[in-house]
Amino acid sequence: MLIITKGYDFSKWLLHHTGKFPKSCRFSLGVKIENGILDFIEITTVANMRKEKLPMLKRADEVLARIRILFRLSFEMRFINLNSYEYGSRQLVELGKMLGGWMKSPR
Repeated sequence: MLIITKGYDFSKWLLHHTGKFPKSCRFSLGVKIENGILDFIEITTVANMRKEKLPMLKRADEVLARIRILFRLSFEMRFINLNSYEYGSRQLVELGKMLGGWMKSPR
């Protein structure tokens, strides 16, 4: 599934950036973002294998919403630069659109 591949690729990019957060926030904000994107990949992968996908996809949507908020906070606290924020935001929007399409598709 393309969404799983996109999520995986974005997670590699994101993990690279959260590793550069200041030590004071790396183990709070950084870890929450990292766990969020890893949860997203895990949930979408498992959902792909399930017959009843919608509950898992709704969970993935909730996780994606948390990542968006935390990612914005990391930008506002100046842990990531504007170019990275723009790229990451575009990726999150794309993942959200893909997830929404998957949720609406016939089972």
